[in-house]
Amino acid sequence: MANVLAAKSHLNFSIFYNLQAQTKAMSGEGDKKALIVDYNDLLEAQKDNSVLIIDVREQDEINKTGKLPGSIHIPMADVSNLLSSLSEDAFKEKFGKAKPAKDTKIILSCHAGRRSAKVQEEIQKLGYESAYNYVGGWMDWESKQKV
Repeated sequence: MANVLAAKSHLNFSIFYNLQAQTKAMSGEGDKKALIVDYNDLLEAQKDNSVLIIDVREQDEINKTGKLPGSIHIPMADVSNLLSSLSEDAFKEKFGKAKPAKDTKIILSCHAGRRSAKVQEEIQKLGYESAYNYVGGWMDWESKQKV
């Protein structure tokens, strides 16, 4: 069952990426990758220790709501710098998770998906090509948790 879910999740990511690539090619946007995940994708990612989920909201937002389960908290303004400057050991010590490799799947989240989209673009420029944006962010997560 886990293999089926992993394959389905990978398929969803792949299908979206191909659609995005086609759309961007037609619009002349070039090579920018706008990979996104939704609530169901996030649920699957939370079960996968190889995926790094980063909540990029500000500390006061985290204090009010908590962070996404399974995520680490790095404020938006710090993500690129910390990924670039921290050693693997320092990252692990600070966040309790392995520093992502350039091919690690990273999911970024904020309140509604706008700030995390900006961070996504920044870290893709650093070479993190598997950076995904959780569209809807905390608002989507919270609304689905109440159902």
